[in-house]
Amino acid sequence: MAEPERASTEGTHVPSKTTLLETRWPKLALPRLPLIAGPTPLQHDEALSRAAGGEVWIKRDDLTHPVYGGNKVRKLERLLGDAIAQGADTIITTGAAGSHHVLATALFGRRHGLTVHAVLVPQAASEHVTLDLRAMLGQGAEIHPVSFYSAVPAATAALVAKLRLEGRRPYVIPPGGSNGTGALGYVEAGLELAQQLLERRAPEPDAIVVPLGSGGTVAGLAVGLAAAGCVVPIHGVRVTPRALVGRAFLLAQIRGAIERLHSSDDRFPRITGVASSLYRIEEDELGDGYGLPTPRSREAMRVAEAAGLHLDTTYTAKTFAHVLRLFRESRGGKKLGRVLYVHTLSSAPLQPLVERAPSIPHRLDKLLT
Repeated sequence: MAEPERASTEGTHVPSKTTLLETRWPKLALPRLPLIAGPTPLQHDEALSRAAGGEVWIKRDDLTHPVYGGNKVRKLERLLGDAIAQGADTIITTGAAGSHHVLATALFGRRHGLTVHAVLVPQAASEHVTLDLRAMLGQGAEIHPVSFYSAVPAATAALVAKLRLEGRRPYVIPPGGSNGTGALGYVEAGLELAQQLLERRAPEPDAIVVPLGSGGTVAGLAVGLAAAGCVVPIHGVRVTPRALVGRAFLLAQIRGAIERLHSSDDRFPRITGVASSLYRIEEDELGDGYGLPTPRSREAMRVAEAAGLHLDTTYTAKTFAHVLRLFRESRGGKKLGRVLYVHTLSSAPLQPLVERAPSIPHRLDKLLT
């Protein structure tokens, strides 16, 4: 796959001072920490199209930042901006042992003077997960391991209380950065995508395919596309258990994002109904659980790697497996001809973030199962 133009060094990466949201609704006054240098590329990938048997377009959100990209950076623009606006000096967040979100939070939080604490749960061990965990430590994240997701709320509450007693000002970011504030990053992405399709005079895709992890990417994208009048079905491919993210949780994020926007500029439309009608949850790729590969995700990795696109076992391989299925299986007797895949995995090399990182201490061994 041809690599689009991107910043060759961090010094050439200049975050955008303005956004499409504030341009279209000038009264909006919501905190933002600029991290992304303008729109990420939208590409028609010929090699993947030949392999899949239909037009594959890719929204390259792996290129949101040259040091560490991916979809988490979009959410952190709004979340870290909100934390700084509220006078926080400490971030508390949650994820699995190899969480991309936690790594991104540790990296960008530290760069902007924030101490980052992470409550982590175990994840199936792999080289990628181990590197992510080491990179978190290398970025100064203070890790608090727990054994189960059910233990996260109590551990987080205890940590908040402890830090406040120490005179710190903590700000809690939910798993994946997914709430009404974090979703604003993907409202911007939805507007951005609609504008790119218009500028390229590209036909709207038959479907947009994106991972469904903690939900903020799907929720924000639905709001942004609805606000732009681009009513393309969004397929959220489940990669986390149903108990963690369902339709009610997605609806809460959609409502939260819209209310934040409408309360800041009353001209932003209340489009909850339209936005919530755009997405569907695809349940068939999860397999045996979070981070565990399936036969279809392994095939997707082989197909993508042959075309030059790197996927991971946790999110993107399962998501791209659904892209391949859409072209192979009829829906209502008609095969889809054009699918847009949102690539959410950072393409920046991870090795520089672990070069000086410590080894994983024994107290964290239980996080790698």
